[in-house]
Amino acid sequence: MGKIRAVVKREYLTRVRTKGFIIGTLAMPIVIGILTVAPALLMTLKSEKPKKIFIIDQTDRIFPGLKAALKDTTKGGISLYKLSKVETSPEELPEVRKELTEKVDEGEIDGYLVIPKDIFERNQAQFYARNVSNFRVNEDLEEGVSKAVSHFRLSNSGLDPERVRKLVKEVNLRTFKVTGRGKEEEDTGATFMITYILVFFLYISLIIYGIMVMRGVIEEKSSRMVEVIVSAVKPFHLMAGKVLGVGGVGLTQFLIWSLIVGGLSLYGRSLVSSLAGEMGPLSLPGIPISLLFFFVLFFLLGYFLYATLYAGVGAMVSSDEDAQHLQMPLVALLIIPFMLMFYVIGNPNSGLAVLFSLIPFFAPIIMFTRIAVQTPPLWQILLSLVLLGSSIVAMVWVVSRIYRVGILMYGKRPSLPELVKWFRY
Repeated sequence: MGKIRAVVKREYLTRVRTKGFIIGTLAMPIVIGILTVAPALLMTLKSEKPKKIFIIDQTDRIFPGLKAALKDTTKGGISLYKLSKVETSPEELPEVRKELTEKVDEGEIDGYLVIPKDIFERNQAQFYARNVSNFRVNEDLEEGVSKAVSHFRLSNSGLDPERVRKLVKEVNLRTFKVTGRGKEEEDTGATFMITYILVFFLYISLIIYGIMVMRGVIEEKSSRMVEVIVSAVKPFHLMAGKVLGVGGVGLTQFLIWSLIVGGLSLYGRSLVSSLAGEMGPLSLPGIPISLLFFFVLFFLLGYFLYATLYAGVGAMVSSDEDAQHLQMPLVALLIIPFMLMFYVIGNPNSGLAVLFSLIPFFAPIIMFTRIAVQTPPLWQILLSLVLLGSSIVAMVWVVSRIYRVGILMYGKRPSLPELVKWFRY
């Protein structure tokens, strides 16, 4: 144990003392937070620049309703849409459209909307602009035209548009999650967001720390340092120390991230609400302690399983190029459950979700996803942990027999028969 402890100490200290570890530890939560929160905040922002749009209304009935529907204003009270009606006849339409296209191209106007005479039958209108990727503008125009057409149809049929609108008004559905002991909590998507972020962290961490173990083995092989190390330490002790040392680095980072998450849970809500300003009330969802416990547990078990396999890959190759090809099956074993996560979130107790959560290579991600969304029966969690733990023991035994020979082998990648010889050696 003393030799393993020495290897663990060396692997741990040589990594946590680097600038890369410090920068990566502090930058990771910031990057994830920006990628998660920024798109949602940006979607709520509106352009303060009014859009100058010309309208060709061939029905001569939609423009007033469209102008009434597009009444959004900027903070200064200026209308976001400056609509101008273009009078034209069917014969003059091609020439008018050509002139408007030139105005759009020269930047004189932002675009023009053509409302054809048969819009009541075909339900189609055309919008022309240099930028048609502004989905907010597209949706506003589409909604405005739809309201104006619906209003005309209802008025023409003798019905009161306002009364009909009240009768068919949509119902807002509030969602409440029923937790343990019959407790009810309103959930407007926080469970999905928390699950996705934590599973993404788990997925990335298993890959990063596994590759870290593999590269450490390759570097020692390429520098021939491993020949000196194994003269004092048994190969199994070296592999165990390397896996445990890098795992300690991962736990250190998770501890720091947990403190950051805890600080955000305590003080971040008022900060986010103040930053939200006029965009509406925003709040940070809390993360249960039990969920963080399972997160760390499945990270450790998943890490030991995949780090052992990555250590075996590092022992079998002599260069990064060979390692990139040989590690692809391991990456695939992590990509598959990550992609299945989206199905499991919606169907946590389906037969497929239960099956994949019991497969050891998929369990760290799939079972944790099920626990985050809707805690499965205790026996399924325990069975998953037992199968995962047994697989780790089996993989350590198998990989260690390959590792003790592979770390001293150089040259080409071994074939399958050669791996069998290493294992039986």
